[in-house]
Amino acid sequence: MVTRCEDYLQSHQVFLEHHPSHQGRSNTWVRKAFEFAVHWRFLMCTKDSPVTFAKRLDHNTALSAVSSVWTFVCEGVFTCPEDNLPLDYAKIYPDPDAEVAIMGSVVYCIHYKEGCKWSDELRKLQGHLNMCKFDAIPCTNHCGAMIPRLVMEDHLLYTCPKRRTRCEYCARDFTGETLEAHVGSCQLEPIYCENKCGSKIPRRQHNNHRQHECSKRLVPCRYCQKEFVYDTVQIHTPKCPRLPVSCPNRCDVLKIAKEDLEVHLSDHCTALTLPCTFKDMGCKFKGTRSALDQHLEDATKPHLLLVCGVVSRQQHHINALRTAIQGLTLNTSGTLLWRIGDYSRRLAEAREGYELCSTPFYTSQYGYKLMATLFLNGNGAGEGTHLSIYIKILPGEYDALLQWPFSHTVTFILYDQSNTAEQACNVVESFVPDPTWKNFQRPSKEPDALGFGFPRFVSHEVLKKRSYMKDDVMYIKVKVDGNKTIAV
Repeated sequence: MVTRCEDYLQSHQVFLEHHPSHQGRSNTWVRKAFEFAVHWRFLMCTKDSPVTFAKRLDHNTALSAVSSVWTFVCEGVFTCPEDNLPLDYAKIYPDPDAEVAIMGSVVYCIHYKEGCKWSDELRKLQGHLNMCKFDAIPCTNHCGAMIPRLVMEDHLLYTCPKRRTRCEYCARDFTGETLEAHVGSCQLEPIYCENKCGSKIPRRQHNNHRQHECSKRLVPCRYCQKEFVYDTVQIHTPKCPRLPVSCPNRCDVLKIAKEDLEVHLSDHCTALTLPCTFKDMGCKFKGTRSALDQHLEDATKPHLLLVCGVVSRQQHHINALRTAIQGLTLNTSGTLLWRIGDYSRRLAEAREGYELCSTPFYTSQYGYKLMATLFLNGNGAGEGTHLSIYIKILPGEYDALLQWPFSHTVTFILYDQSNTAEQACNVVESFVPDPTWKNFQRPSKEPDALGFGFPRFVSHEVLKKRSYMKDDVMYIKVKVDGNKTIAV
């Protein structure tokens, strides 16, 4: 049988090295265990002789035998390799030599992976396990848990459901199981306010704190009913648009919402002192709303006189501004280029007797002030058939320094707006002033007369034949030549 065992060990060396029964053991120990297992199986399960049985032993049978021995060593229980039923150790035929060899082999503690450093003979293993701090034993509180001796004290103090403990807040006694249910519901446990105000109060006082004491609770403004955080509502109140305030004029209305005060003062306050509507015209009256209404009824004529005075002053101011503007855009070249736009409309208006007047211009910076006038439908001898044009002498700022009567040659030019200059045929008329005619004397006021010019400057028929009008626009030049004068 020993020879058969050696053959088995050599042919299954790799298997034995990886089997749990071989870990931490020598091959000699495995051989002893194998011999013991063979004797045990032979005695309990066969009628063959040990030698015959060893010769027909196969791989699976040997493995089962060695595993059964290892199970017995670790757990103290033998099982039949055929049906895995437990066997009574007392009924097994003993083999003292094999038992001594096996039980005297050196082994490690079964908890060596957990950190136990114990190592000694196999027969001392059970005695070691009775004291090994890594070996699990039933909880002494009978909670049913298997706890290593190393952590038994912590288990009894903190995790055992059967432990006796006391709530640190209400001082009531609980078991571990009931304490877990109690934690989180103890009414005396301090908890932080849900509104995040930073306060920590007992759970049973939380609702009252949140509703009546918390600085972060929402409270409505007593005037506008909008909700604000409690510690900001005091800032809001003085600025609340619905805050009741007293009328500054101490009228009959006791309290007015702040946002309505302006409307009250402008439209409803009976005690407000109001200026007269015509104060910008010079009226000095001030009084209550009712007194003002009576004043407006009684002072109609004085108010009208004030308005007329203001209008007169404004007119003088407007004239001064117009003169200043004209001075800024003053034409002092002695030549006026006059653009008459919207000719068709102006011609229709001219049939009603309208006269077109140009902007004033000067013969020089300090020269004569002139203005051209135009009758599109004609005037005098040219009425209805011709275009009439005249020149007027206006009162100027430097007339006292000029020579009179006016003696410069005046030329009127109506431009032909043909596409090329060679094809253009302008209408040109000139005259030399008559020194005996009163219109060329120094004017003392704006002249009412026509001035001097050409009532039949150009006929309407001629205007239609050429490009004197283009895009409903006409151009006329008035030129005053100071070099061509009459002798006076």
